Amino acid sequence: MKYLFILALACTPLAAQKLPGAVPDDTVVANVDGKDVTAGEIRQSMAYMPNEFIQLFQQNPKYAVQQLFMLRYLSDEAEKAKLGEQSPLKEQLAFLRANSMASAMISQEHNFYPVSNQQLQEFYNKNQARYQQAKIKVIHIAFRPAASVMGPVPKDKSLEDVARSISEGGSSQVQRTEAEARKLAEDLVKQIRGGADFAKLVAQYSDDAKSKAAGGDFGVVNINSSYSEDVKKAVLALKAGEVTDPLPQSNAFYIIRVEEKTIQPMAEVTVSISEEIRGAHLNQWLADVSKRFDPTVKSVEFFTQPKLALPGVAVPGNGAARPAPPAQ
Repeated sequence: MKYLFILALACTPLAAQKLPGAVPDDTVVANVDGKDVTAGEIRQSMAYMPNEFIQLFQQNPKYAVQQLFMLRYLSDEAEKAKLGEQSPLKEQLAFLRANSMASAMISQEHNFYPVSNQQLQEFYNKNQARYQQAKIKVIHIAFRPAASVMGPVPKDKSLEDVARSISEGGSSQVQRTEAEARKLAEDLVKQIRGGADFAKLVAQYSDDAKSKAAGGDFGVVNINSSYSEDVKKAVLALKAGEVTDPLPQSNAFYIIRVEEKTIQPMAEVTVSISEEIRGAHLNQWLADVSKRFDPTVKSVEFFTQPKLALPGVAVPGNGAARPAPPAQ
């Protein structure tokens, strides 16, 4: 019979949550080894458990609770027997603690690095291009997707795109084909670039009722918008007054005109800037620490034949092999 023994190098505390209908903390939910156990005790125990244990609890909570109390019992017994003071467990525990502490130090260096207002402002000023945003208007030229998919999925579309196209196609009132929609969209772009009134073309041709009623207004696009990457790239490359080529999406072509180009206010991007500054600091800090402990090689043989350095390998001149640690 296999048992789950919980062992993790680092665990992230779970945020306390009060869910509607949750069992109150003082409710006795089980009796384990002759003692009543409350919901609160189990929640407290799970607060610092690794994700693997949380997943186990979600799949089989009774088994997970059994394993939790078995772990405690066996750990207590091991402490009584002073097993943690014996090799190789003593050294293994020391390594695990060192690894956890090192991970905590890295998190500390990242999370608590103080980012000054001056750093925020300088980063924002140097990266203005990244915070461009464009107010846009759109003409939405819909087409009826194929009713079924035969053969491989097109390279520029995901399975989700295809599935959505099929679903939308089944309820769409638009009868034009993709080829017809492309031709119409290309013709409209020519007209717009030739001086045609964009608003009038929106009213006459756009198939998106909501934006059509607003004169084609489609909000603001910036690098963090939920639009596809091809749309964001095309829009942010334009100047105010310019229009994109027809942009193919799952069931339509979009013709987008940039109405106004501005820069996102610094207040909207402060969090992301802070994270980027902290990330850059951490990378530099780790590089400096790594450089400090970069070994200066004194024995080429030792580093070019690492198997000879492993425990259990005979050392010339000693006449005997060092014992390898017991198999775990």
